[in-house]
Amino acid sequence: MESIKVKAHVGQDGVLSLQLPVQNQNIEAMVIYQSIQKRSHQDSKQRVLAMLELHQGQTFSDSTDLLRVGRTS
Repeated sequence: MESIKVKAHVGQDGVLSLQLPVQNQNIEAMVIYQSIQKRSHQDSKQRVLAMLELHQGQTFSDSTDLLRVGRTS
């Protein structure tokens, strides 16, 4: 079994169209969807500033450490 995560847009007609990197195979597909909330630039900026304030004075070896901590908070 393979798993592929994609982002797509469903228009007014309610039809979801997907293109998968699969050729010459019979497949069974299952779709589980989650709505994506759009964030404004201001919301994103406030999130980053809050995360920076929360971890002020801490030393990280690289930015992935900061992102990892931000996801678990």
